[in-house]
Amino acid sequence: MWRPRVLRTANFRLALSYAAVFSLSVFLLGVIVFFGVRSSLEQQLRGQVEAELRQLMVDYRDDGLEELRHDIRERIEANPARRLYYAMQSPDGRVVFDRLPSIPTPDGWHRVRAPSRGDRDADIPVLLQALTLDGGYKLAVAADLAPLQDAERAILRAFGWAFLFTLLAGAIGGLWIGQRFLSQVDAITRVADRIGQGDVKDRLPFRGTGDDLDQLAAVINRMLDRIQRLLESVQQVSTSIAHDLRTPLGHLRQTLEAMRQETGSPERMDALREEALQQLDATLETFTALLRIAEVESGSRKGGFERLCLSEVLENLVEAYRPVAEDHGQRLTASICPKLFIQGDRSLLAQLFANLVENALRHSGRGSAIHLGLEAGADGGFTVTVSDTGPGIPSTEYENVFKPFYRLDKSRTGKGSGLGMSLVAAIAGLHTLSITLEDNAPGLKVRLQGHSTPHPPPAAG
Repeated sequence: MWRPRVLRTANFRLALSYAAVFSLSVFLLGVIVFFGVRSSLEQQLRGQVEAELRQLMVDYRDDGLEELRHDIRERIEANPARRLYYAMQSPDGRVVFDRLPSIPTPDGWHRVRAPSRGDRDADIPVLLQALTLDGGYKLAVAADLAPLQDAERAILRAFGWAFLFTLLAGAIGGLWIGQRFLSQVDAITRVADRIGQGDVKDRLPFRGTGDDLDQLAAVINRMLDRIQRLLESVQQVSTSIAHDLRTPLGHLRQTLEAMRQETGSPERMDALREEALQQLDATLETFTALLRIAEVESGSRKGGFERLCLSEVLENLVEAYRPVAEDHGQRLTASICPKLFIQGDRSLLAQLFANLVENALRHSGRGSAIHLGLEAGADGGFTVTVSDTGPGIPSTEYENVFKPFYRLDKSRTGKGSGLGMSLVAAIAGLHTLSITLEDNAPGLKVRLQGHSTPHPPPAAG
């Protein structure tokens, strides 16, 4: 069966549920008030009747039946309009004073109907207490229950209206809340549709109220920001791949053309073949680096993490690159904290720090000093630094160097693919290491920070 959209919203159903619960609370409160007020008013009437009956019985015991009749007559004449009902029944069944058909038996409290003093054809309910006197006479004093019934009707009417108003207010509030919810959902749907059509720069509306939809919109917008950055990165990488491969492939084609046209010595052909292989190797290195970055960013290597000594990895690295630095007229020093263990992939970490050291060696120039440091923190953290005394890079380029294919050499004539620092960032992210660049004055300092694992227990023996 078709229903309006607003009636199918969770907000409307929730508001209606709250209204139903609140209406039930109003109903239960009305029941409690109804019976509480009714009991209290009835107790007051009983007390009034009992007090009057006690006073009459005092007169009866002191002065007899005639004095009792005299006292009742005085009470009726003193307040004919607003008074209690009095009746006395003789042994032969005749009732005097107020017109009651008869005084009920046995003695005690009774609810009966008595003729109204204002309208002789109407009967009203009264609360009566009957008592048997000597000689077969009976005495009754009764109070009009009309005020009690008026109070009951007033309470029922008040709480009935309150119950209906609560239900109506809940339904109207549910419709209003549901409609507001639908308007937000429609706005989100429109934006999501535009995003689905390719407008990834659009964002979900954010009202700033902090409600559930705002929190959802904030989460989705952050996800869209991430997607946009990834798409822009893919576009930038695609452009860079096309640009970076065009030149070596062009050179390779020229080399192959030269080989086809070459009719000279075998030495010349060997040289052209060697040049072609070098150009192919450079191209393959670019693709290998891209695949390596993709593998690291996928997180698949995290399953092979093991507990390893980072100090040992860095010490081996220093031993391997110190002769290289000396050959280039540079000095590689190290200050490495011993026995620092972390969870990670040994080969990836070795490649991360090898890339940083190679960059320092390549770009700092002859006569420069490169330093590799490892310090343990008091809170279980550690810091690795790779610094050099070369020319450094401008601070405005710090973020750009981690982008794939980014080079400070805008002519792109130097060696390298521009993927080294991208791989460094990917491996650091896989190992939850923060990476920052700083001015070493002079030169550049790369700082990586993470958390170590406790030392292994000593072997039993």
